[in-house]
Amino acid sequence: MTKIVVVDDDVFILQLISEYLKKESYEVTSFSSGKTLVEHIRSNHPDCLVLDIMMPGVDGLSLLTQLREFTEMPIIMISARGEESDRIHGLELGCSDFLTKPFNPRELVGRVKAMLRLTKAGTSAPDDKEAAEADGNVCRAGNLCIFAEFRKVTVDGQELNLTSREFDLLLFLSNHLERPFGREHLIQQVWSYDFIGDVRVVDDLVKRIRKKLAECHSTLVINTVWGFGYKATVQEQ
Repeated sequence: MTKIVVVDDDVFILQLISEYLKKESYEVTSFSSGKTLVEHIRSNHPDCLVLDIMMPGVDGLSLLTQLREFTEMPIIMISARGEESDRIHGLELGCSDFLTKPFNPRELVGRVKAMLRLTKAGTSAPDDKEAAEADGNVCRAGNLCIFAEFRKVTVDGQELNLTSREFDLLLFLSNHLERPFGREHLIQQVWSYDFIGDVRVVDDLVKRIRKKLAECHSTLVINTVWGFGYKATVQEQ
């Protein structure tokens, strides 16, 4: 059974969301705070998380940062403030989707289903990896290998833990080695909706990818093209 976790300090909203999700035959676990959330997710590996931003104690954005250190599961952030800065910050930190309160519970259920479909589409049986490579679904750049069909990245066989947008940006740049792209172009490639906000959200995304590549000693690096944007390059070992 598909497992969904819902976190909101508003008991009414928490119960409402949980009831709608249970009607879809999901196994729902609810929390009114984030105190034990990280431990629960490490132990139970849910399929999707609905996470409120504004909570007493540890807020949703802090929890999102902790969770993205070890999980790529879809995380849908919800917020009563509706400020653009919240949405941008959440996306920068790796949330999969963002919904502003008040919202129709059916819309949230629809977004959960969409996230689960995307996750399912990005996973296949390990035995299919050779076939995927034969079909050209693997991008190799230096000691880095991207299995596009499986949304998996390895460096010398060591798997990188990337968020969805980190993966999409890395795949795009790796498929166009040495070609520079401006921030606006990269936003069009990575964000699947009409983006409104500061295009420098790309800078944060690149910074996180660079850190992860460096930790694995990747020979593929993302270089800054001053006054323009970024490009991927393979360095000699």
